[in-house]
Amino acid sequence: MPTVVTTGAAYSTNKGAASMVQSLLDNLPDHVEGVRFVEVSTHPSGDRKAFAAAGIDVEVVSQTPKDIILVQAPLAFVAGLLRSMRLPWRWALRNRTLRTIADADAVADIFGISFADDRRTAMNIYTALAAWVPMLLGTKVVKCAQAMGPFKKPVNRLLAKLTLPRLARICPRGDLSEGFLRKLRLKNLTPAGDLAFTMRVPDATRTRMSERLAAHGPGPYLTVSPSQVVATHMERTDIDYPKIMAEFIDLVGERTGLRVVMIAHSALLNRGVSSLNDLPVCRQIAGLVSNQDNLIFFDDDLLPTELRAVIGESQALVASRFHAMISALTELVPPVVIGWSHKYAEVLAPFGIEDFALDYSELRDAGRIVTEVEKVLSERDALVARITDNLPEAQRRSTRNFEVLAHVLRAG
Repeated sequence: MPTVVTTGAAYSTNKGAASMVQSLLDNLPDHVEGVRFVEVSTHPSGDRKAFAAAGIDVEVVSQTPKDIILVQAPLAFVAGLLRSMRLPWRWALRNRTLRTIADADAVADIFGISFADDRRTAMNIYTALAAWVPMLLGTKVVKCAQAMGPFKKPVNRLLAKLTLPRLARICPRGDLSEGFLRKLRLKNLTPAGDLAFTMRVPDATRTRMSERLAAHGPGPYLTVSPSQVVATHMERTDIDYPKIMAEFIDLVGERTGLRVVMIAHSALLNRGVSSLNDLPVCRQIAGLVSNQDNLIFFDDDLLPTELRAVIGESQALVASRFHAMISALTELVPPVVIGWSHKYAEVLAPFGIEDFALDYSELRDAGRIVTEVEKVLSERDALVARITDNLPEAQRRSTRNFEVLAHVLRAG
């Protein structure tokens, strides 16, 4: 029974990461018979509960930043040194996660973005260590579709050049990422689409979420997915993201007649503000909205399939979370995106709708977003047709991830 370990994504917290995990669970068994999954997680306790809530039986082991820096990376280095000298080395695996990785047939690295100059150096170091631990233990690593680059900053460039050539395969997500990687003269590239394009949503989930929405009041709906990451970026430039989003929710209801549904696409219940928790900023926005009757706020931690089902009920989406945008595209819902990286536009570009990706620095008032939504609604039929025409290719490119993993597993 082949075993695939996933790294770089938790099933709780960020539901974009959870969407990628779910897609692997949904689709890789079609390419690799009898495949078994183990998730290496930064939030093991929450993930075990989330898998249980979804009725999914997946083993979860821990790899928090503290785990990898203080225990796993040093032990993996010792084991790797002994392996290179052809000396007994498995005695060094004094950690359950290391034993799990060493026994796996492949690692599916599903960080959403890695080795990027606009990421903190600490995050790029963590990403590199997460790849080096399995490589030191002799387990092949496939970097599934994600954004990477640019590589202009010295530390990031050094980490990328030390790590990326040694991976079994790298799947850049989008032309910009591929271009950055080609400049490093890498030979192990297979461009692929985002894993989440092929996540499946059960009919029962769609029915349940449709009924839950209707219980709050009739549509038509506009879904909004705020992001604490974007809120933090804007706070540094003295732009009041919660105030602007609250004004937008009031104004868009008045001007379009749409009922706003707000979701947290990354959530940690009973926890404070963090880059992985959109609930606090969503609550702040909800508290500033004047017309509460026009707002439906799901103040809870929804599964990735439930979030996609909600988005699928909408006329349009306004999102700052990347994988909320992916869900909109898969559901044929035109998105307006307020982001912070090249990763948004490079995914929208093949659909011909990259003009609807705004950088957070462009967001000075609510009227700008309302104007974009009105434009989407006025062109909705044409935009839906454009998305419909290009979605099969995006899903075909997503399938490459499973084909690459299957090839690596067969190669042994």
